[in-house]
Order: sequence, then C-alpha cells, then structure tokens
Amino acid sequence: MGEDKNQKKKVLILVLVLGIVLLTIGGTYAFFTYTRQGQQENVLTTGRLYFVYDELSENPTNIINIQNAFPMSDSEGKVQGEPGMFEFEVRATTQGADINYEIYLTKEETSTLPEKSVRTYLTEDGIDITPTLKEEVINSYRDLGFSQLPNLEEKVGKTLYQGTVEDSSIEYSKTYRFRMWLDENANTTRNGEWLYGGMSFSVKVNVYASNEELPKPKVLYEDGTGTNKPDLVEGMIPVTFNESTKNWEKADVTAEWYNYAKWNWANAVTVEETGTTHNRDYYMNASAGEIIDMKDINTMWVWIPRYEYNYKNMAEIGSDPNNPGAIPINFLSGTSDSSTEGYMLHPAFTFGTQKLEGFWYGKFEPSNEEQECVATVNDVNQGCDLTSLTPQIKPNVESWRGIRVSTAFQVAQGMNANKTYGFNKTSDVHISKNNEWGAVAYLSQSTYGKQGNTNYTGANKEVYQNKSSDYITGSSNGTPSTNTARTEGQYEYDDLTLIENGGGLAGPGASTTGTIYGVYDMSGGSWERVMSVMEDEDGKPRSGNNAPGGTSGFNGKLYDGTYLENSRPFPELKYYNTYDNESTVETGCDGGVCLGEALTETTGWYGDFRPLWLNSENPWINRSGASYTNAEAGLFLIGNSYGEARTADSFRFVLTP
Repeated sequence: MGEDKNQKKKVLILVLVLGIVLLTIGGTYAFFTYTRQGQQENVLTTGRLYFVYDELSENPTNIINIQNAFPMSDSEGKVQGEPGMFEFEVRATTQGADINYEIYLTKEETSTLPEKSVRTYLTEDGIDITPTLKEEVINSYRDLGFSQLPNLEEKVGKTLYQGTVEDSSIEYSKTYRFRMWLDENANTTRNGEWLYGGMSFSVKVNVYASNEELPKPKVLYEDGTGTNKPDLVEGMIPVTFNESTKNWEKADVTAEWYNYAKWNWANAVTVEETGTTHNRDYYMNASAGEIIDMKDINTMWVWIPRYEYNYKNMAEIGSDPNNPGAIPINFLSGTSDSSTEGYMLHPAFTFGTQKLEGFWYGKFEPSNEEQECVATVNDVNQGCDLTSLTPQIKPNVESWRGIRVSTAFQVAQGMNANKTYGFNKTSDVHISKNNEWGAVAYLSQSTYGKQGNTNYTGANKEVYQNKSSDYITGSSNGTPSTNTARTEGQYEYDDLTLIENGGGLAGPGASTTGTIYGVYDMSGGSWERVMSVMEDEDGKPRSGNNAPGGTSGFNGKLYDGTYLENSRPFPELKYYNTYDNESTVETGCDGGVCLGEALTETTGWYGDFRPLWLNSENPWINRSGASYTNAEAGLFLIGNSYGEARTADSFRFVLTP
C-alpha cells in the first residue's frame, strides 16, 4: 500500500512540472486533475494557475528585424519606438506555488549582421532592467553567445531577465519593452565599402516558466585583471591546453579559460570546414573539453587586449639594456582611452577610425597547407609568391617565406569571409603593422608577459630564440639570445621539459609569456616583414628597391627615382605605418619618436642590435631576426629590406574583430 502511494506522488509531481512548462505559450486551464479508481469516483482539483505572454505591438510578431538600419547612439536607441521597439506583457494568477519565469532571446539563422554590432535594451514600464547598456548581442552560445548577456543553462539563447510570480499573487501583470539597434561604432569600412550594408538581424523574444527554481544563467568569465573579454569572431573556437594529454581542448567560456595575471593569454583556433577527424559544425556544437585535433586546426590566435602603457618611464625601465624591467601596463575597459598620468593608449588599438577592444595576433609565423614552395633563392618565381596557396597558422611546420609584402597582404585579405576559416565579412585579417608588433612586445615585457613570469629568472626572462635551420614554427632553442649557434636540435613549442637555474619550460620559454598560451617565433625563426614603410619626398609610401626583383609589389617610388606602376596599389592607410622621408629612427614619426613601436623606446634591450634605419633603398621594416642572426635576434630587433621575396623573410597575420 505504501509503495502505491509513493508511485502516485511521483506521477502528480511529473504532471505538475509538465503543466507549468506548457503554460508558457499562454492559455488558462486547471493545473491538473487526478482520479483514483475505486468504489466511487474521487476527484482532486488544484486552484487556478495561469500564465500568459502577450505581444502588444501593433503588428504582433515574435520576431524583431533590423533591416536597412544605420548606426545610432545608445541615447537614441533606448527611446526609439516601433519598429525598433517590441512591447509585450506577462500576466499570471497563482495559488499555492511560485512561478519563476525567464525572458530570453534566440537569434534567427537568417541573420547576417555580426552579433557584436547589435545593442539591446529591456525596460519594464519605463524602468531599466538590464544592468548596463553594454548588453551587445554577439554569436550563439557555440561561438560565445549573445555578447555580455548571460548564457541560458540548457536552452540556446541569452537571458534578458528573470522574474518570479509569488504564490500569493492574485493578479500579476508587467509590461516590458525590448529595443534593439545597430551600434554607433558599426562603421567599419574596407576599401571604401561599408561592410554592414545590405545585412539584417533577427531575434525572437521568448518567455519560459517553471514552478522549479530556474538555474542562474552562466556569465562569461573575467580574469579580474580588467582585460576586455576576448572578442571571438565567427568561426573561432576558444581553447585551453591539456598538459597531461598535450591536446588543445574546447574551452568553457564561463570558467577560467584565460588569466593574464598567470601569463595565460586567451587562445582561439579555427578549423577546416570538412576536417580529418571532425568537421567544423561538430566542433562548434561540441561541449567544453572536446579535443580539437591539430590535424583539423588551420589557424591559431592569441588575444591582445586594449591597454595603456607608461611611456614616460621607458628610459628608466631600460637603463640596464641587458636586463630591462617590466613596462607598466593597465588594461582598459571597452574602448575607453588612457586616463592615468604618464600613460598613453597604445596606438595599435586604433585601427583607422575604429577603436579596438583588442585584436588577435597569429600565434605562429604563417605557413601554407601545400608546403610545396621552395624559398631557396631571392626570387619571386620559386612558387612561394602566390595568392593561390592556402595560408595557415600552426606549429611544427616550415614558415612561409619567399613572398613579397604585397602578396602577403593580399593573402591575408583573402582569408576574410572565407569558408576555409569560417570568418564573416566584417572580420579583418591583415599583415601585422609595426605598432601591432610593438603592442605584443610591450605586453610580453610587462608583468602580464614573460618578463613577469616568476618561473624564469635573470637572463631567462628574455624570449627564447627559434634557431631552427629549417624555419620550423614554434621551435625553441631553450635559451635566450646569448647563444649564437644555429641548430636543428630544437624543442617543440609544447615541450614542457624543465630547464634548471630559472630556465622554466623549454618549449614555452620561446613564447611571449613563458607559457603555452603566448605568441611564438618573435625571436628568431624567420625575419618578419611588417606593413611599415618609409615615405618618399611627396609623403607617399615607397615601393622598394629597383624593378624587377627588388620591389614589394606595391606601386610607388623606387630607389633609382623611377616608379613601379600598374602593379598593386597600397591599401587604406589603416593597414600600414609610415615614416618620414630619409628620417632617423629617432625622428621617424613627424620628426619625433614613434611611440609604442619598439623602436627608439627599446633600443638595444637584451642586446638586440639596431642595424641601418630605413632609407630609400630599404624602405620596409623587418622584425625578430632569422634563425641565423645569432645573439641579436629578439623582440626588439629592427631590420630593413626592399620588401621583395627573400628566402629568410616571412610575415605575421593579425585579425581585428
């Protein structure tokens, strides 16, 4: 008899929960009716439980659309009427049980606008409910969810609000207004084209209710240093490294997947659309902890968050160039500017007119999937100076060399909106500029980089050289640049062998953090061309030395005074840095020091020598030094070149969200 009663109790609870869930679509009916068979009919009926979600807009629909919209400010967006406003009401009556409900958003698959460019705002009868206006909407949960809106526990979507109808409520009624608009900073252009033109974005506003306590929505992880959260663009998968298995795994973005205070910079990867082990859809929808097979990875990236640095103190920091100190750095929230006395916003976080919360830096020097071109001579005809090769960013492969600056830039731009990587139209892959190199180098030389990593002491705080004679990406010699031998005996990037006497980890010691999470190949490996060039007498960027083999491939003045024409025009100015005609390194920027670019401010640090500065014959900047440049290779090394295809010269990809 006791077992029979317990079984009946379970049935009643099951029906109770099911009834609440069904009621979220609106309607009124008895909560449940239970009949037990016997000599006579016995009926048990609950009190009235009622929950309705009504759409009150003039043209009722469960979808808001932004089409043919233009950017507007927050102050404009939060007071707009229809069609930018969606009004709805939640009504309920309850007896004997609380109703917990949740208002949430789901994105329609037809949306083409990048989600980070959409702003949302929820009010209740004119009362602001969302904690801030910075509730941007970005990708679905698999790619980081709807911006700063917290993730739903078990449903695809983003929480706007959670409320409770208490069991004593007789008539519960609240009217909500949801507004959505295009961020005023969504003004990105490329080659004069507004990248958001012709796009649309649609979300559904939904309500879910239950008599059970709703799980608190998961919020995106923050490491407490003040860094901007990594802006994962479409196609990117956040990853962490499993030291036990030596595998990269999909990160749980609501848990600690990066920590700049522990020298673990945020990492992300892209994968092949149709991979060897799994395809992209599989990885995108996989749970945290899923191994991302290196065979399927085609690019690897490291997040460089917006910061200010103490530019007034650089001379004192480098007073002992063999053992320079830490560059003071403060991370900046959002797109805020520098506000600390003696500090300045690092210039790399301004991209044309766009203020960046951060950018993604290629984790390794680039290579190509084909691995067939042979950069054995300084010649554009060796099969390496091609846009038809498939770029990748991976460890343990030969870096891409023998390519002109203009071709490398064209290769980078070809990665945008490319199904090979899954990037959308508005993400921007380009070649690292010198100030972007400087931003990574300065962060490495701060307490958040290898300089601050307590696992390394003395001379070992310098980033270890890649001295691979085969130009293998991610290689580490296990020593700083005091070692002059070029060798094939290299540690791989993930070799966690401990080096005694403050040497830390053999492989990761060659990264900017001294951990597996830093940027590699910034000391040795290949020379890296940066998109940074000297101007001619008319203030226009130079092309290079003399035709046919000594040019960058960009149109411009040559060393002999003639002009390269009918080749590739220079892109928009935001893609490259320029330096005054026939200037010195001390006067390269409007007659003064180029701040933030690891030039005059860091001259000779760690013994990184400075050869001849730019001139009309060698107008392009090179960084890093190659594996053969012995003791002088390093973060702060400066070289120059024609910009032509050379056997030891590579480059670096940068992605701005």
